[in-house]
Amino acid sequence: MKFILFLFIFNFLSGEILFTDISDNAGVSFSGMSEAVCVFDYNNDGLDDILFTTRNGGTIHLYENSGGMNFTDVSIESNLGVVMEARTAVAGDYDNDGDLDLFIGATIGESKFFRNNGNGTFQDITNLTGINISEQVRGCTWFDFDQDGFLDLYIGLLYEPNLLFKNNADGTFVDIAQTVGATGPFSAGIIMGLGAIDYDRDGDQDIFITQDNNNGNILLENQGNGYFLDISQSSQTNLQVMGMGVAFGDINRDGFFDFYTTNLYENSLLLNSSDGTFTDISFSSGTQDIPGSMGWGTFFFDANNDGWLDIYNNNETAFGGVYNSLMINQGDLTFSMLGESCGAILANNGYGSSFSDFDHDGDLDMILVGHSSNIGSINLLQNDSDNLNWIILNLEQAQGNLFAVGATVELYHGTNYQLNYVSAGNGYCSQNTLDVHFGLDDMTYVDSVIVTWPDNQKELFFDLQINTRNHLIRGSGSLMMNTDHVISNPQNFLVKDIYPNPFNSEAILMISSYENINPKIEIFDLTGRLIKSNIYSFIFKGDHRVKISLNNNTSGLYFVRVSTSNTIQTKKIYLLK
Repeated sequence: MKFILFLFIFNFLSGEILFTDISDNAGVSFSGMSEAVCVFDYNNDGLDDILFTTRNGGTIHLYENSGGMNFTDVSIESNLGVVMEARTAVAGDYDNDGDLDLFIGATIGESKFFRNNGNGTFQDITNLTGINISEQVRGCTWFDFDQDGFLDLYIGLLYEPNLLFKNNADGTFVDIAQTVGATGPFSAGIIMGLGAIDYDRDGDQDIFITQDNNNGNILLENQGNGYFLDISQSSQTNLQVMGMGVAFGDINRDGFFDFYTTNLYENSLLLNSSDGTFTDISFSSGTQDIPGSMGWGTFFFDANNDGWLDIYNNNETAFGGVYNSLMINQGDLTFSMLGESCGAILANNGYGSSFSDFDHDGDLDMILVGHSSNIGSINLLQNDSDNLNWIILNLEQAQGNLFAVGATVELYHGTNYQLNYVSAGNGYCSQNTLDVHFGLDDMTYVDSVIVTWPDNQKELFFDLQINTRNHLIRGSGSLMMNTDHVISNPQNFLVKDIYPNPFNSEAILMISSYENINPKIEIFDLTGRLIKSNIYSFIFKGDHRVKISLNNNTSGLYFVRVSTSNTIQTKKIYLLK
């Protein structure tokens, strides 16, 4: 009774958060068993469409978004309405022709690869790609691991070592997982969800994998030279749990992505410590979910546009009787669960889940799939929460990886900072929108946005409009110097911190030196223009405090770069007068 009363009280205080199930009226209801949902704009009309995989002899379903939360089943005319025992689907532009192609992972029989013809139809080209898989597929993701401008495909197999298909840039792929250290488990594991994320902010995509049956989750760090290193143990991400889905997001707005995994029983929230390690804060943050839960699909999203990432879990209700959960970020590393009256706490026997702003009103809607054989296994939840300000960014590159999969986006406004990214496959066997959404709360403008493109080049954008969608084309902003947030293996020094940050005229730079060094310390503005240099000429071995001053400069974002002959480290600092 105490738990029910708490949920009621919190929901009353947060009554502005409201979702409405419009599945039947929107035209996305069908009978059948589905486990995964892929959100992507298949016809390039600016509206996200929805694809569902099916089991037990069902057909793939593609629903075209015609606007106003109205969808039309175009499975047959698109050539995707095939009978297939499938569990996952991910969309990416493998041939860089400007439209999104599909990989659909099978549980029985062969997986399929569909090329988007650019005219509303798809063509099965599986036999032409070199991706011929008959094993059971679970999580998948598109990412450009080698930064050559062509999307590669990482595939998790239920009982076999994982596969990394390198894009040969000629329409074919080759599996190089074993060669580059990306198979995941050394032997067969029980792979479930996975995703690609730049966890250490060094400019390349790493891989995180969840495993069932207490086999231990896996973090593969991209070494930047074409190879991966298993750092699961040293990073403290190898939790011995029954892992299912995975989500990435910066819950405390410190500039590093945190990890959340759904599990059988209690879920896990891993806080990125920015030094290559993570801390399990599941219990203290209140994100374990209700005891007995069986979590599958999950994602971070800003449910109420207050600027803080919340968590949604799609639970298999039939297992432990636990409904889905919506956890609201309080901004202090704690979350509060909403009650059923918010409209999103369903007993849908859930599996896959995704989000997008389907109706272009600035808040994020949800699409859920369940494991039911009856009508009602699909739930489209329209976000009807009270209006707060927002901004949505759609990224485009003119050449190579046109949809900018793997890009990270940083938003600045005064002392406020947010981080997001573009991904093509995570959660549990599902895919969210490629658009980047930021809730702005009551902010009436955005100072700037920094896009780190998939090849680690940075670009600054000003004069963005809030409460609308902004199309950011690479090359239309201001090029910036590269900035490394952290050095994995510093040679002779480490910049430990800058404080206070934001600062008013003066700040302290904390440097830990492993030997006597002659560092070059420089400060740059947002355009890459050198403001100050040679602040400190000699540092003895040990810990040091270096004062930096910007008395004669205007408020804004600056970069402090410390370098020697074999180590360079750059930190962001915000001057606020």
